Amino acid sequence: MGACSCNLTVNLAQLVKILSTFRLFSLSLFLQVAAFSCVGYGAEQENAPIPKQSGVSEMLDSLVNTTYFQDSRFSPSESLLGDIYPRQFVPQFSDSIYASRIAELGKKSQFKLVYNPHVKGFIRVYAVDKRKMVSKVLGLTKVYFPLFEDKLREYNIPAEMKYLAVVESALNPTAVSHAGARGLWQFMSGTGKMYGLQSSSFIEDRYDPNKATIAACEHLQDLYGMFGDWFLVLAAYNAGAGNVQKAIRASGGARDYWTIWPYLPQETRGYVPAFIAVTYVMNYYREHNIKPAEPGYLYSDTDRVPVNAPLSFEQVQETIGVPLEDLKFLNPQYKVGLIPAPVTTPNMLRLPKKYIQPFVQKEQEIYAYHAEQVAEKQRLYAMVRNMEGPTESSRSRKTHLVRKGETIAGVARKYGCAVSQLIDWNDLKSAKLKPGQKLVIFKAVSSRSASKGAVSKIKGKKGSAKVSAVKAGKGRKAVKIKSAKGKAAKGKAVKASHRKK
Repeated sequence: MGACSCNLTVNLAQLVKILSTFRLFSLSLFLQVAAFSCVGYGAEQENAPIPKQSGVSEMLDSLVNTTYFQDSRFSPSESLLGDIYPRQFVPQFSDSIYASRIAELGKKSQFKLVYNPHVKGFIRVYAVDKRKMVSKVLGLTKVYFPLFEDKLREYNIPAEMKYLAVVESALNPTAVSHAGARGLWQFMSGTGKMYGLQSSSFIEDRYDPNKATIAACEHLQDLYGMFGDWFLVLAAYNAGAGNVQKAIRASGGARDYWTIWPYLPQETRGYVPAFIAVTYVMNYYREHNIKPAEPGYLYSDTDRVPVNAPLSFEQVQETIGVPLEDLKFLNPQYKVGLIPAPVTTPNMLRLPKKYIQPFVQKEQEIYAYHAEQVAEKQRLYAMVRNMEGPTESSRSRKTHLVRKGETIAGVARKYGCAVSQLIDWNDLKSAKLKPGQKLVIFKAVSSRSASKGAVSKIKGKKGSAKVSAVKAGKGRKAVKIKSAKGKAAKGKAVKASHRKK
């Protein structure tokens, strides 16, 4: 009787398992059929063409070359529908499904979310064409969205504005556009400077997630003060306030994005549709069978420590064991892996939380470890940079108020700079100036040019290093760095004239 009871129990367990498997298979089959039935035919809206100038695909593709994604720290996670949809299945839905989902999102949003062929085209980009890259973007949301949400709340900006960074950079903190905009929030150099983002031999503030997010919030707040509509703010963020004002005038004074849409630059016409598509995909990625690539660190797994002396990533790695790739990923603003000595306030270093206590306990020991080599390396970098021209941090900032009849060429002559520099510093979309317009001008505090054959020495405690400038062709100088022992270090050719910043 006991054996019979045991067999009965086993048979029942097997039966339950079989029924469960069959039910799961049936549900999977039903959902697949339902998904296929949702694909529209005939009367469905056509995808509007994606503007050629749109940087959406460019930014998503930039994630391919981000080395942090190429190791084990980013691993595919299973979506909630992972056991229902086959892994390679790409669901697509009818217009009515897309429209109802976006309408549902719109009920909880300060944005007037709509569905149209332009939005549909970008949904296809994110949910079909570039879905593998979107998987990585979803992983990065766990790293950056908590920071964005904190700052947006602080500045009283709608939380959905976090999706703007996905459109701008695909959450690649070192993204660079074809126009030269940089970072998560894609600041041009001139606009960045207006909001306190500086660039030097060692630091690029536009790559700093914290500083760039604060600057973006301030910029968005200023634009909302001008336009009072969040879609117009998005358009102005992309095209510049002047182009949006021009489109408003051309439309007869309308202050609605879709009304002024035909009068906007071509790239900006796709900007708000891309934003709506990102908002949709970030909320319905499970339904599209997109599995987030889980990051090795969540935002909550990290914290920042102040750095009060010159420091290299190698010092941190070799003393307390923080992996070098983690230091680079969490601190993209330090361009060459060197944190310079603070000028007024300490520079900040973001670390995984498990390394915070060891850093605090061994801080002085970390600074002292190979300190002389670090100091000399920083001096050599600074010398090379000086021969290229003054850094942005060594420039004094002035504001010029445009008067009636002034031209951009005249302003450039007045301040001894190039027209291209004025355009870059002020993120100008047109060379035409208007009376009352304010222009930011950066003047070098001191102008240095290396004379032919000039030799400078940088002395360290254990010797000296030479930086020799020798003629290397018309308009260029080759910089050769030698140690005290005469061994040639890595050479670099730089322009003798100041480079465009």
